[in-house]
Amino acid sequence: MFGLSSYDLIWSIGALGVLAVTFAALFVWFRARWERSWEAGLTLLAIVVVPVLGPLAFLASRLGRGAEARSSDRAS
Repeated sequence: MFGLSSYDLIWSIGALGVLAVTFAALFVWFRARWERSWEAGLTLLAIVVVPVLGPLAFLASRLGRGAEARSSDRAS
C-alpha cells in the first residue's frame, strides 16, 4: 500500500548524500583557523548557498592544504 518506488529511494539516498557532504564541510569549516574573517564568511556562504559544488569544492581545497602541510612537516 505505501511501498517506496525506486525513484523515491534514489532521490532519498541522493539527498542524504548531499546532507552528509554539507555537514562534513561545515564541521571542517568550524574547526579551521581563519586568518581573514571575510574569507571565512564567503566560504561559509558558498557551502550553504551552493548545494553540492560548494561543500565539495571546500572539502577538496582543504584536502589539498592538508597534504601540503603534512609533506612540509616531513621535510623539516
